[in-house]
Amino acid sequence: SDVYKRQAEHTDIHNIVIDEEASTVYLTDPDMLLDVGSIGKGYAVQKVAEYAKNELGIQYMLFSVGGNVCAIGGHPDGSTWAVGIQNPDVESDQAYIKKVEVQDLSVVTSGNYQRYYTVDGKRYCHIINQDTLMPADNFSSVTIITDDSGMADAYSTAVFNMPLTAVSYTHLTLPTTEGMEFVNQLDGVEAMWILEDGSIRYSDGFEEYTR
Repeated sequence: SDVYKRQAEHTDIHNIVIDEEASTVYLTDPDMLLDVGSIGKGYAVQKVAEYAKNELGIQYMLFSVGGNVCAIGGHPDGSTWAVGIQNPDVESDQAYIKKVEVQDLSVVTSGNYQRYYTVDGKRYCHIINQDTLMPADNFSSVTIITDDSGMADAYSTAVFNMPLTAVSYTHLTLPTTEGMEFVNQLDGVEAMWILEDGSIRYSDGFEEYTR
C-alpha cells in the first residue's frame, strides 16, 4: 500500500550517524526509527560470549536466548553440545525437528511460528521482505550455524527473505538472490530450511552437524 511505500522511504542506513567517541547515534532523517530486531539479540549474545570467554575465562558453556543458542567450547569431556532445532509445527508432539552437535559455534533460527499476527484467518510473520514490503512467506524457519551469533542472526533473517533457488516463470528467471547459493558461497556458514509443507533442505555442509 501507499503507507508501506512511504515508510520504506525512511530506511536509508546512510542516515545513521554513529559517533563512537561520544557514544551517540544520530538519525539525520527525522521520520526514521531505529530497530535492531534482526541482529540486536545475536549481537548481544556474541558480546556476552566473548566477555565470558575472554574476561571470565569460561571454557565450557551453552546458553540460549530465544532462538539464539551459543556454545563456548564443548563439554568438559571434549564431547560436543547437542542443540535441538524447534519444530515450526507447535501443535506437533515432536518438539524438535532436528538436533545438531556443535562446539564453539552459534545456532540461530528465524521462523514464522512465534511472532506473528492473523488477518482474515491468514497468519503473517514478523519478518518483513524489503522488496515486497510484506511479511516473508517463503519458509517456516531458517536455521544458521556459524561462529558469530550476531552474523548468524543477520544471516537467518536475510536468508528467510530469499527464495531457496531461482524463481522461474515459464522462460523467465527473476534476478533474485538465491538463499542456497548465497549460503554455500559463505565460508564457515551452514543453513537448514524448513519449507511450509514440512520438507527440509540443507546447505552443502549442514548435515555434518546433524545427529
